[in-house]
Amino acid sequence: MRKFNLKYLFILLILGFLNSCTEELKEFATIEYSPCSDDNVVVNNTILTDFECQNNVSITDVTQIRNPSELGINTSKFVGQYTDGAEENDGFIIDLSSAVSLSTNAFFNLKIKSEITGLMVVNLQGGTAAERAFSINISGNKQWTAYFVDLSKAKDEDHTEMKIIFNAGVATNGNDVYLIDDLVLNPTIDPCEDVAQDLSVINDFECQQNYFLGDPNQNSSVEVVDNPNEDAVNSSRAVGLYKDNGTEPFDNLLIDFNGVIDLTNPLFKIKVQTSVAGNLLVKLEGGTAVEIAKPITVLNRWVEYTFNFKDAVANVNTQMLLFFNAGATNGSAEDIYYIDDMRFEEFVDPCEGVAEDLSIINDFDCQENYALNLDPANPVVVKVENPNPNSVNMSDFVGEYTDNGTEPFDNLLIDFNGVIDLSVESELNIKIHSSMTAPILAKLEGGTAYEATSTIDVIGEWKNYKFDFSPAVNNGNTRLVLFFNAGQTNGTANDIYYIDDIRFTESTNACSVIIENCTNVTQDLSIISDFDCQQNYFLGANPANTDAPVVQNPNVSCENRSSNVGSYIDNGTDPFDALFIDLGSAIDLSTKNQLKIKVLTPEAIPILAKLEGGTAVEIQVTANVVDEWAEYTFDFSSAIGNGNDKLVFFFNAGNTDGTAQDQYFIDDIRFE
Repeated sequence: MRKFNLKYLFILLILGFLNSCTEELKEFATIEYSPCSDDNVVVNNTILTDFECQNNVSITDVTQIRNPSELGINTSKFVGQYTDGAEENDGFIIDLSSAVSLSTNAFFNLKIKSEITGLMVVNLQGGTAAERAFSINISGNKQWTAYFVDLSKAKDEDHTEMKIIFNAGVATNGNDVYLIDDLVLNPTIDPCEDVAQDLSVINDFECQQNYFLGDPNQNSSVEVVDNPNEDAVNSSRAVGLYKDNGTEPFDNLLIDFNGVIDLTNPLFKIKVQTSVAGNLLVKLEGGTAVEIAKPITVLNRWVEYTFNFKDAVANVNTQMLLFFNAGATNGSAEDIYYIDDMRFEEFVDPCEGVAEDLSIINDFDCQENYALNLDPANPVVVKVENPNPNSVNMSDFVGEYTDNGTEPFDNLLIDFNGVIDLSVESELNIKIHSSMTAPILAKLEGGTAYEATSTIDVIGEWKNYKFDFSPAVNNGNTRLVLFFNAGQTNGTANDIYYIDDIRFTESTNACSVIIENCTNVTQDLSIISDFDCQQNYFLGANPANTDAPVVQNPNVSCENRSSNVGSYIDNGTDPFDALFIDLGSAIDLSTKNQLKIKVLTPEAIPILAKLEGGTAVEIQVTANVVDEWAEYTFDFSSAIGNGNDKLVFFFNAGNTDGTAQDQYFIDDIRFE
């Protein structure tokens, strides 16, 4: 008899155990969930669907599934799954026929979970109204995220369907999956609820529509429409659309106030966007009529215009008329003007308390200190609203200068009725807005004339141009003349330049003239003469008549910024005509023995410097820089202790090829 194999016994025991476990597991049923276990659901039509108990509308192409991610803001058991098609504008349709009306519930909320970032478009369609599209960006962050779309612009329209388009405008492989849930139309909040009437506002086309626009016996001349261009100037949702007969010179928009217009706040403001250039004329009538015109030059974007009727407070007018493109017939029978925020505001004098600053010629606001129109009957500069405010020039008002571009030296002349003070502020600044590039010349006249040039090189934008007049500090000029397109005849008889902030400032040129203030300056005898504050020794052999009088620096530069220098006239036919300087006592060369001098010469020459009065020493250098300042050094370290007390300069030393009146400019003669 064989022995029983223990291995087989072990296998039989395991099989028996497994069989008993299987029978035990059969006693537990799989857990199942119902989308809605509530038998008494009250329908809430504000909820389009929650994919559980509130499935109140018909939705195409969306499948109800178990929520694979019951986390965060969405712990629902069931959600919707939509697989986007391959076309750019595939989407699923929501039937709005059984939903709450958009007239009361136009705030659309939903939750989305997706891996795809892109644009979601909510398209309202069906019914008699034109289709509308609303869009928001969807983040493919793989998490449940709540989104909100404001459909209130369509609240008064009869759309019957809502189409949801994911990743709008992008063709895909047709396999992108979006999970959605809790599609709800929440109540619309009336933005005008509890807004108090403000009769200073004529019409903002939203909450303050206080006066009828047009002939009271006809329909309104202005239609309320969506803002075609929400921007920083006008972010309103609704604006007015006015159609003007541009072939009729004085077609107008009438506003009858049914009583005297209250001009306690006399600034009338209106925002306008149009593609039609021309004058906007606002007229008050019914009493003593008054009118103000403003040019519309900025097109296709919102601009706010201000009309100041502070001088018409007592005129008892009852009507306002707005003439768009006033007096012109070059438009069409239906020129479009978008208008908004028509209102009266308080006038606050922006210049009250502003101190006069005579360094500012004219800023066309609070500092209008010098006349730009010498003939008031024929002004070449008129004050207008800034046609294009930007970071360079945000002023409300600027000057409009009309130049005869066919005349090479037509100009704008400003008379200061006295000498222009350039001692501290010598740099002329002017902001210019031009439609053409052009040379510009600024000239000082009335004393020793001086001119500076620049080029208008920016078109259609403001730019600040600078002219350095520091070399003309002491020229005694009394007039400033500006030549636009100077010397050219290629313009028109009416070239327009906008100008602003004409003023003198401290020079930003690092090499501009230095005006010395000699108050409390300590004498430094190592300086022979700087022709300003340190004029310590007489220059010349005859004490009654200096050989190097002080004159204005003829060539201010980085090499010599001094306002004053010396002018030495040399007899160039005499080989050793010289500038003699008696120092009065032996020159101390123990520490400062390097003689320096700045020279401006019209030609290259030798310069000889000689110490005399003791043991004489002379050194010669060549002044080889022509028509510009240069500094030359003479090393007299070998003359220490020689007891010399006189210094002699020989210009063009040893030569006779000059004239009897050779002129050299000199400066900053010193020992270092």
